[in-house]
Amino acid sequence: MVNKNQLLRRLLVLGCLLLLCFGLAGGQLVQLQLVNGESYLRRSAEFLTTTSTVSAARGEILDRYGRPMVTNQTGFSLVLIYASFWEDNESRFETLLDLANRVKADGAPDTADTAEGDATDGGEDTTDTTDTTASDSGAVLNDTLPITETAPFEYVGESGSSERNSLSTYIKDSAETLGLGAVQEAVAAAQTANEQNPQYDADGNEIDQVAALDATTVISASEFISAMRSYLEENAGMPTGLSDTDARTLVGLYYSMRQVNFSNSTTFTLADNVSMDLIAYIKEHHQDYEGVDVESEAVRQYNTTYAAHLLGTVGPMYAEEWNGTDNGGPYSEKQGYTMNDTIGKTGLERALEEYLHGTAGSRTMETDLGSGAALEDETNSSAPQPGDNVITTIDLELQAVAEESLANYVSGYQRGGAAVALDPNTGEVLAMASYPTYDLENFNRDYDEIEADSRSPQLNRATQGLYPPGSTFKVLSAIAALEEGVIDANTTFTCTGVFELGGQKFACNNHDTPMTLDVTQAIKYSCNTFFYNVGQRLTGEHLEDWCDRFGLGNVTGIEIDESTGHAAGPTYRDIMRKADPTLREWQGGDDVNAAIGQSDNAFTPLQLANYMAAVINGGTLYKPTLVKNIKTYDYSDVVEESEPEILGTIEFSDATWNLVMQGMNEVTAEGGTAATTFADYPIAVGGKTGSAEMTENRDGVEINYTNGLFIAFAPFDDPEIVVCVVGEGAGHGSAVAPVVRDIFDAYFAEEEPDTVESVQAENTMVP
Repeated sequence: MVNKNQLLRRLLVLGCLLLLCFGLAGGQLVQLQLVNGESYLRRSAEFLTTTSTVSAARGEILDRYGRPMVTNQTGFSLVLIYASFWEDNESRFETLLDLANRVKADGAPDTADTAEGDATDGGEDTTDTTDTTASDSGAVLNDTLPITETAPFEYVGESGSSERNSLSTYIKDSAETLGLGAVQEAVAAAQTANEQNPQYDADGNEIDQVAALDATTVISASEFISAMRSYLEENAGMPTGLSDTDARTLVGLYYSMRQVNFSNSTTFTLADNVSMDLIAYIKEHHQDYEGVDVESEAVRQYNTTYAAHLLGTVGPMYAEEWNGTDNGGPYSEKQGYTMNDTIGKTGLERALEEYLHGTAGSRTMETDLGSGAALEDETNSSAPQPGDNVITTIDLELQAVAEESLANYVSGYQRGGAAVALDPNTGEVLAMASYPTYDLENFNRDYDEIEADSRSPQLNRATQGLYPPGSTFKVLSAIAALEEGVIDANTTFTCTGVFELGGQKFACNNHDTPMTLDVTQAIKYSCNTFFYNVGQRLTGEHLEDWCDRFGLGNVTGIEIDESTGHAAGPTYRDIMRKADPTLREWQGGDDVNAAIGQSDNAFTPLQLANYMAAVINGGTLYKPTLVKNIKTYDYSDVVEESEPEILGTIEFSDATWNLVMQGMNEVTAEGGTAATTFADYPIAVGGKTGSAEMTENRDGVEINYTNGLFIAFAPFDDPEIVVCVVGEGAGHGSAVAPVVRDIFDAYFAEEEPDTVESVQAENTMVP
C-alpha cells in the first residue's frame, strides 16, 4: 500500500512537471507575441501563403493487348485568382475578353497563335497543326454555357442533358434578379401544380414540377443572353456597346465562373491546353494580366482516332453534377473532388470515373509581395497520385477494321449503322462501332457541328440505338416454337408468298417460288410464311417470355450507357396503351408480325449479338463487358480482374440447338440469304440475315425505309466470335454482310501481339 508521504511526493513531482509545461508554453507565447511579434506581423504583410489543388493525371485506357488508346501528357492552363483578377479590378471584363479572344485564336484550327499580335485581328499564321502535342493541339476555353457562340443564339444540346439542366436551374434561381417574368410565372404555376395537381413517376414517387420545369423551354437563348448582358452592364461593370459575339463570350464566362463558385476560396480555370507561345506572352506582359496564373496539368492525349463512343469524353464539372445526382454526382460528397475538376462525361471515362480520377495533391506557395518571388513550401505540399489504368477487352486493330468497313458500306445510305463483335464464350466485346462517329481530340472544337448533324453522331448506336430485329429474330422464334411443342423437326408449311389471317394478308417475298419448308429450310430462306404460322400458334405472350430469357428488351449491364429496348407482346402493348389509349389491344395479327421480328420489337445491336451468342454457346447468357482488368497507375498491381459473369441460362434441347444451327449454317451456303458473301469463305460461318421496315416522321412527312441486319459467327463448329451489323436504310442483311466478312478477315488473320504488361505512367506534380 502506498503511504501518505509517497503520495505527497508523487503529487509534488506531477505539479512541478505541469508548471514546467505551462512555463514553456508561456515562454513560447512571449517569444511569438512580444519578442518576435513585430517581425511576424511584418512578414505576414510582406508574404502571402496560398494553397492550391494539384489535379491528378487520369488513368490510361488501353486495348486488350496493351496498345494505348487514351494516355496523358503535360499541358498548361490559365487560372484566374479571384482577389487579384476579379475583386476591385475595374478592367476585369476588358482583360477577360482579351484573354478569351487570345485563347480562341490559340485553339483555332489551321491558324497561328496570335499572342504576339492583336488577338482580335487574326495575326500571322505560324502554327504547324500537324503537331498533336499538348502545347500545340489547341487551347480550350472553359465556357460551359450551352448556347451558340454567335447570333442568332440557340441552345446547344438536348433538353434534359447535364448542361441544359444546369442552365435551367441557374435561370430559375436568377429569374427575379434578371427580370425574367415568363420564368417567374412558369415557376409559380409549377408550384401551384405541386399543390393542386401532383404528378407521379412510374414508381409512384411524386414529381417536383418546379425542379422538372426546363426553363430553357420558357425563354429563348437570345432572351437569356440579353437579360444577362443588361444585368452585367448595370451591376458588374461590363462595358456597353460590345458586339453580340463579345457580349456572349463574357456572359458565358461569367456564367461558368458562377457554376464553380469563383471566389476567394475557389479559383477559375479559364482555359486548358494553352500553347507555350500564349503562356510566354502572358508572362511577358504580366503587368497587364494581374491575377492570371499558369498551372501545369495532365491533358488527355488520344492515341487512336477510333472507339470514340466507347472511350468517351471528359469535361468540366457542372453544378448539377457537383450538387445533384447528374452523371454520378453529387461530387461534393466524394472525397478528392473540387468544382474545378475535369470528370468523365460519356463512355468508359464516365463509367470508370472512380478508378480513372486519381487522388489530387496540393501545392502551398509563399509569395514575397515586394519582389513577387514565389517559393513552394514542400512541407505543406503533397504530390497527386494518378488514377488507375483500364485495360479494355477491345482489340484496337479489329476496332479499326469494324469502323472503316461500317462507314464504307453504310455511309451511302445517308443514315447510320452499328457493328458489335463479341466473344460468345465470355461476353467480352472485341469491337464495337457506331456510324457516324466523331474525333475525340477535336470534340470540343467541333461540338456545334456534331450537335447540328441530323444523323446524331454522338449516339452510340451499338448500345443505344433501337432497331426491329427483322428476320434475325426468327432463330429465337424457332427455338421458342420447338421448345413449346408447337412445331417439331418434321413440321412443314407451304409458302405461296401470301399468308392470310382474319381477312388480313401478310406477304413473304424472301424466295422466288412457292415452297414447302421445315424449320431448318425456313431459317435458310428466311421464309416469313413459316414463321407467320409459328407466331399464330406460339402467340406473343410466349414470344415475349423467350425474349426475356435471351435478354432481348433488357439492359445487358455493359459498363457504358445503353437503351433497354422492348419485346413485342401483350405486356408491352398494355404499357404503350397507358401512355396512348388510342392504340389497339394486342391481336392475332401482332402475333404473326412479332414472330418475324416486326411489331413492337426493338433491340440494340449489342442485345442482338448477345442473344445470338447465347444461342450458339448452348444457352449461357453472359453479361457483355468492355473491361478486362484495372491496374494501379504504375501497372504494378491488379485493382480489379474481370471474370465472365453469367446473367442466366436458357434451357433448350440438343435437338432444338442442332436444328437452328443447321439452318444458320445453310444461310451462308449456296442458296442461302448470305451465300454471295460467304459461300466460298475459307472458314465455315453461320448466321442469319434480316430486313426490318421502318417509318420515320420528318417535318410532318412520313418516310419509309428498310434496315439491313446480319448476325454471324465463326468458326461454325467452335465459335470464337459473333458479329451483329445493322445498316440503316441498307434494305437487306446481304448489304451489310461484307462488314461481317471484313471483321472476320481481320480477326482470323491477326496474329495475337504480345500483351503490354507495364507502361510507364507520368506523375503530374510538376514544379
